[in-house]
Amino acid sequence: MQNLTTHLPTTTPNSLHRATTHPFLRRAGSGQIPKPLLSQWLSQDRLYAQSYVRFIGLLLAKVHLPTTPSPANTKTNPNGKGKGNGNGNDKTIQEKILDILISALTNIRTELAFFEDVAREYELDLKTPLAELEGYEGKFSAGPITQGYIDMFVSAGSSGTSLLEGLVVLWATEVCYLRAWRGAAVYLNQGGPGPAGGGGDDMDGGALRKRFIPNWASEEFGVFVQEIGDVVDELGALELQGGKDGEDALARCERWWRQVVWLEERFWPDVE
Repeated sequence: MQNLTTHLPTTTPNSLHRATTHPFLRRAGSGQIPKPLLSQWLSQDRLYAQSYVRFIGLLLAKVHLPTTPSPANTKTNPNGKGKGNGNGNDKTIQEKILDILISALTNIRTELAFFEDVAREYELDLKTPLAELEGYEGKFSAGPITQGYIDMFVSAGSSGTSLLEGLVVLWATEVCYLRAWRGAAVYLNQGGPGPAGGGGDDMDGGALRKRFIPNWASEEFGVFVQEIGDVVDELGALELQGGKDGEDALARCERWWRQVVWLEERFWPDVE
């Protein structure tokens, strides 16, 4: 069987394309998102990011580290620095997952601070209520799709869900986000109100094109997403063996993937 992270996107080619090429992304890359709309969307994205912290905590609780060190992990490097061969290949899959989840938690804490810093710099309101949505007028709270993400994270981290399924959800949310913003980055210097580095003519003052998009489309973020994908594939190779149990586990992973893509497509504001 092909790697799980290769297989999953092939199950929803059309909806994945729509989710990662939404008109909001094109306008964001062109500097055509006004401050009120950006504030509204960022307010929801920040609530999503906050719920991610609890999700990572739930996944951490599923990690089972080996009770005894492997022989490779007890050897000191020839240079006397650290244990093992230093390239991570001697780690168990559970240890690799632990490292990834710790990185994810650190990254989201940095991201939340980044939100606040950029919001102050560009005078964006991170508690903007959803506009033109019945029942939400003037009230700041998680909208239906944001709440859908929050509920999904709770479910994916629950005791009845496997660690592999939870990691699939983690990878799926991150890879969709990366693809979406890398798609938006294509428009940074194509027909916008001005150069991406200037931002003076951008409707949001340059927040998206100068700060947010370069961060969300960065090589560093891409490496992190790949690292999550690597542990998903390694754990999947162990748990999705032939037989009915493997088929059932794969079907559950596919359902989680479809749910993430469905939510992602609807997370972007309507701009047309």
